Amino acid sequence: MVDLSLILPVHNEATIIGSVLRETLRVIKKTVRSYECILVENGSTDNTLEVVSGLAKRFEHTRVVTAPKGYGSAVLAGLTAARGTYVCYMPSDGQIDLAVIPKLWRLMQTGDWDVVKVRRVTRESWDRRVTSSLFSWIVSILFHVPRLDVNGSPRILRRGDMIKLRLHHTDSFIDTEFAVKGTALGWNIKEIPMRTLPRRGGVSTRSWRTFWEFIKNIYMFRRYHL
Repeated sequence: MVDLSLILPVHNEATIIGSVLRETLRVIKKTVRSYECILVENGSTDNTLEVVSGLAKRFEHTRVVTAPKGYGSAVLAGLTAARGTYVCYMPSDGQIDLAVIPKLWRLMQTGDWDVVKVRRVTRESWDRRVTSSLFSWIVSILFHVPRLDVNGSPRILRRGDMIKLRLHHTDSFIDTEFAVKGTALGWNIKEIPMRTLPRRGGVSTRSWRTFWEFIKNIYMFRRYHL
């Protein structure tokens, strides 16, 4: 069994995933003794699947799985395929400051925390900053969870603990589901600050439509799962 399974959802990022993967693996190799990287092709309309398939042949311990469009779908597919003692998932758009990964890993190894993750202290635009803060505030009030950066990743936890969450949302609400269920289990969640880097390419799938999707998900989640 490997120490860490790194899950990278990839959607329409054919032009940037190569450089993102190289830089990420460079950090991972210096941080953990053994790892696997799972590239989850996530319903792309460009040639992302072809590109990630080629990358999996070039980089050791790297493989590809596919999932329907939806960030949650990609995370769930990656978790199903993961074999590591720990799992980590994060976006693959180049906005992650990779310097946080060794810090998160060292914190996880102390045994003091059930989950270690980032809190984004900068965002790429004012509307993303406002929307993210609003999401986190709503989740905190309605579900009595700590004030977290709900959608902030990378995050690391034990794979066995991840299985306990029984996550099922196939869109970005999966991170809210994660926070609510983790809090219900009494998990200690540690956040460290991370600056968001400029997007290297591709197009964000988040918009104001995401806000209305979020509201609908909250209604359904409270009605049927609490």
